[in-house]
This record gives sequence, structure tokens and C-alpha cells, in this order.
Amino acid sequence: MNNGIKIQFLGGVEEVGRLAMVLETGDIKLLFEYGMSPGKPPLYPLPPPPVDLVLLTHAHLDHSGMIPWLFSRNDQKILTTQLTGEISNLLHKDSIKIAKSEGYATPYSTSDIKESNHSISPVAPSQNRRIGDNYEVNFHSAGHIPGSLMFELIGDKKILFTGDFNINDTRIVNGTKPVECDILILEGTYAGRDHPKKREEIEKDLLIKIDEVVKRGGVAVLPAFAVSRSQELLLVLKNSGYNVWFDGMGKKVSKIFLKHRKYLRAPEELKKAMNKVNLVHSDQGRKLALKGEVIITSSGMMDGGPVLNYMNKLKEDRKSAVLLTGYQVPNSNARLLVDKGRLDFYGVTEKIECEVEYFDFSAHAGHSELIEFAKKCNPEKIVLMHSDNREALADPLKDVAEIFTPNTGEQINL
Repeated sequence: MNNGIKIQFLGGVEEVGRLAMVLETGDIKLLFEYGMSPGKPPLYPLPPPPVDLVLLTHAHLDHSGMIPWLFSRNDQKILTTQLTGEISNLLHKDSIKIAKSEGYATPYSTSDIKESNHSISPVAPSQNRRIGDNYEVNFHSAGHIPGSLMFELIGDKKILFTGDFNINDTRIVNGTKPVECDILILEGTYAGRDHPKKREEIEKDLLIKIDEVVKRGGVAVLPAFAVSRSQELLLVLKNSGYNVWFDGMGKKVSKIFLKHRKYLRAPEELKKAMNKVNLVHSDQGRKLALKGEVIITSSGMMDGGPVLNYMNKLKEDRKSAVLLTGYQVPNSNARLLVDKGRLDFYGVTEKIECEVEYFDFSAHAGHSELIEFAKKCNPEKIVLMHSDNREALADPLKDVAEIFTPNTGEQINL
């Protein structure tokens, strides 16, 4: 058996976005993730070589977004959770819609999406699978969003691929635990940045701010990622007594989550929260929502979706507020709002008079947590990925293990 382990990143290694990695060891070649960076224009990873198997940690587009494209070339088998498969399918269909509306070429067809969906071989945390003659993969919950996984590949060496992970419990999922390994392939989205407060404090701050906005007669708009963040906000607001409206793709995602209850920390609570909010289904519903107190709506980065409709109506209303709860990637509309107080409404940039505040509801491990997690995995080698600030991690971890910071396209031997 060949003991060499070769890896090559096709994207998402020195940046947060479009993650894709090929791992070759012994007689198998695996593709971990095949994402895209949604943007104007969207950015794609390099094309992969033929592989034996695809492993997908979770549904977010920067990890799953280009998987259907693989099926325009040849068939693959995908190991991921059933829940991730269903959410990815929804996001892939939406990607085609967005590409068409923004005038970009669609990277794959609806039949590619169908085929990729049918090629999922569902797995679950705490299970394992034999692959090839000499390897097995253990699946661990990643604590990032419902259905997300970390992959532990066991052969001569133990390799852990984290994908995105969180060690803290949130209302929607429980945090993950370190896994002892020889080689750790570690995400670093928050490298160099710690989360300033505990989750409970952030939730409290958000409710205080909403209270302030409602008391002065304004509407609190919460742009939220359809997958996981919007459901978490529903849980935070469940007993608040506000008149809450829920719009966008998050409604469909909530239904899918409730179908896969074992991946949720408190499925009954989410069900109750869904029963308490007003769901928006039409333009008439949007008018009513603007007369309410709180609107949770996609998209979280404000690059499209119903949020722009609401903001167009509220842009001059100083009583109202936009309360951001997610990571704003550079060049996103939400980042433009935070940095410049402006929003791009389909090509026209306008000043926003509402109050704007950011609350750090992250689903990623912060800087110190990444270091602590890495140490507890006790690896000989660490490969840093999915980060635009890998140096911040490389320095404190160099005493723990040998550190690798490969560039896109570069093949390294471990």
C-alpha cells in the first residue's frame, strides 16, 4: 500500500469561499467539497481530476455550490447527510435562478442538479463507511449548521477534514468536539478574530435593540441566511411577544429542518417558533409585514431576495433599523451597508437613513477556539484552509505541529 498522501486545493484555501480539495492516498482519490463564491460575478474553483468519491460537509454554497457541475462531466457518488442533500438541492436551483436574473451564464443545468441529488449516498454522524480496500471514513457532527459533518479518514494515518465547524452550542445545533488525528485540515474563517461575547449576551443585546426600535415606532429588519441563521433568530424571538414576519427561502428550509429532527437541538421549539410567526407569501403579505415590528428575511448578505424590497420602502425611515446577524463577505451588499451606509438596489446605489447594527451570531469557531481545537486534536501536521488570514493561525500553531499553507493549484505531499 502506498503511504503517501497528496493534497491539492482547487479553491477556497487562501480565501473564504469556493472551497474544493483533492486528496490522493494509496489507491483512492477523493474530492472534498466543490463550492462557489456567490458574487458579481460568481467565482468558481479549478476543474478537478477524475475522482472515486465526493465528500460534502454541508450545504452552504461556498462548499456545495458547484457540485452539480461535476455531473455535467461524469457520475460521482456523494457522501453527505440526507439533510445536506435536500438543502443543497434547494440552493442549487436558486443559484440557477440568480444567475439568470443577473445575466451570468448558468454553470450547470437542472438535470445536472437532479443527477447530483440522486447520487447522494446518505450518511449520519457517528456512522462510518469503508472506502477503497484500506480506508474507512468516520462522520462527526461539525456543530456549524444542522446536518453539517467533519470527515475523519482512517488508513495508515488519521486525517481530519473539518469543513466549517463550531465548538459552541447554539439554539439550533450542539457544538462539536476535537478528534485526535495525525493530519488536521483546519478551516480558519475567523483566524485573527475572536467572538467578543457569549451567545446569550449577543441574544440579549439583539432583543434590547429590537425593543428600542419598536418603542420608537420603527421596524427591525433582520437580514438572515436562509439556512440555519433565520431559524436560530426565530428561536431567539419565540417568546419575545413581538409581531414577527418571516419571508424568503428560510421558510422552505425550516420545513426541511423539521423533517430531519435528529439534526436539530430542539425540534419542538423550532416548530413552536414557526407557529408563532406570520409567514409572508405575497406582495400583500409584504405590505402587512412593514406594518409589523420585526421582519426576518433573506438574503443574509442583502445581495438579493425580499430584503431589498423591504429596504427600498424603509431606506429613509430613521426610526427603523437593519440588524445584521451574519458574516458580510467583502463586496457583498451588507458589507457596503456597514462600511458606507449605502445599498445597491439592482444597479442603483442609494443612501440608507435607517440605523444599522451588527450582532456577531457566528456559526464558526473564533480565533482562540480554532487554536484550542487544533491543540486538542494533537496532530503531527496541520493544513490551514478557508481563510484570508492564515498567518494569524500559523504562528501560534507552529509549536503544536508542522504547518502547511498551500496555494490554490499547488500539490503538497504530507
